Amino acid sequence: MRAQDSTSTHVCYDLTAEGAVGTGDYTAFQLTANRHHVLATRPNTAYMRAAVNVEHAFTKDWTLSGAVDAIASVHADHKAYLQQCYVNLSYRQFFIEAGSREELPVLRDDLLSAGSFVKGTNAKPVPQIHFGTKGFWTVPYTKDWLQIHFDFGYGKFLDNSYKEDVFRNNPVNRSYSKGAYYHQKHLYLRSNPEKTLFVTVGIEHAVQLCGTNYTYENGELVAKEKPASLKAFWNVILPLGDSNYFENGAMEDWIYGNHVGMMTYQIGWNINSNHQVQAYLDNPFEDGSGVRKGNGWDGLWGLQYTNKTKGRQLVRGAVVEYFQSTNQSGPLHWDSGDYPEPIRSQITDFVTGNDNYYNHGFYGSYAYYGMTPGNPLITSPIYNKDGYMAYRDNRIKAWHLGINGELTDRWSYLVKGSYREGWGTYHNPLATKHHSFDAMVQGSYSCGPWLLSAAYAFDKGNIVGDCSTFNLKISYHGKIL
Repeated sequence: MRAQDSTSTHVCYDLTAEGAVGTGDYTAFQLTANRHHVLATRPNTAYMRAAVNVEHAFTKDWTLSGAVDAIASVHADHKAYLQQCYVNLSYRQFFIEAGSREELPVLRDDLLSAGSFVKGTNAKPVPQIHFGTKGFWTVPYTKDWLQIHFDFGYGKFLDNSYKEDVFRNNPVNRSYSKGAYYHQKHLYLRSNPEKTLFVTVGIEHAVQLCGTNYTYENGELVAKEKPASLKAFWNVILPLGDSNYFENGAMEDWIYGNHVGMMTYQIGWNINSNHQVQAYLDNPFEDGSGVRKGNGWDGLWGLQYTNKTKGRQLVRGAVVEYFQSTNQSGPLHWDSGDYPEPIRSQITDFVTGNDNYYNHGFYGSYAYYGMTPGNPLITSPIYNKDGYMAYRDNRIKAWHLGINGELTDRWSYLVKGSYREGWGTYHNPLATKHHSFDAMVQGSYSCGPWLLSAAYAFDKGNIVGDCSTFNLKISYHGKIL
């Protein structure tokens, strides 16, 4: 919500109830993916949600806003919690914010796309302090030819109790970590999007840092701590490491922290004032080999159509995407720094592969409350029935389709589907590939402040199993001031 005059206060609230019932071991995949882990992955689940949003404009340039958003769930991993709680101070198109907030993707369609590899919408929001731009900001003195979108911040993972419970109750895990901090940033550069052709390039980067790892050694749980410090926070802005990591007994410190990144290349075509097509590649990386595109065809390759025409449109938007993560810069990692002398001097070859997307030796996995913050097509650890806390199937190929539009002035629809195949990991390949077809159809009816939606989704295959789920959601948006 946006204040309309120079000194005004607006207060609104949202009430939501949603339930999902069906068969199978989980709620169908498309109903839970890219929804900030609001609807539980467990089957036959429901929640009630209440949020209050406040915004006060001091002047036409300065605005203070905030929100409190609480959820109470049944048959879910989390019974009652704050989903969002933040305060935001904005000056024109710039902001500084503290707290946890559900962020929308910068470039990808939040309803239609399979999701971002790094800063997606699949997991709960991580509380952080960050600053950046609200949307794209046009750089002065460039004659409107250059726009930028950036964000930079540090936060804290709060899933310590969840990890401890999973580790304690599932002996398959040899180690786990807790107390990690979070660093994230992105920078996108875009040419004028009003021109017939425009381009966007950029980078997203997230890091797990500091914290404590607990590993069983000779039957005892041994703790290894990475203290939080300003130096530690500085060392992860760019991927720096300890050149003597082997001698210091810290193999994980060849690069400080667990880095996950993505480089985006996108071109857009405005067919006319109402119709737009964009083609893009989101190239993943976890170290320099991915940055150099040593990972082959890995990435999210997509084509997106957007219909900006006012009024009812049968097709409002459509996305076709291909996602691959099988290469990971090859199966081998061969670095002389991993060995002592005299072996080190005898190694003349240098091979940086086996990126093992989302997994890490010290932090276990890039996950929050068991869900990947990145692309959900790589199956999250929460789906491991034995409680294993890392990713078992991060080498996949997948096709994804999404389409939405309006049937009448009040009725709209959303259809999504994905087909994926998985080969496990390089460390633990599958004897036979896994596969799954996951689809959803949803209809929504809006009437003033009320929004009612009903959906049916199913999974067919052996990744999350055969699941069939009916879903009903009702929400109300009210204004106090």
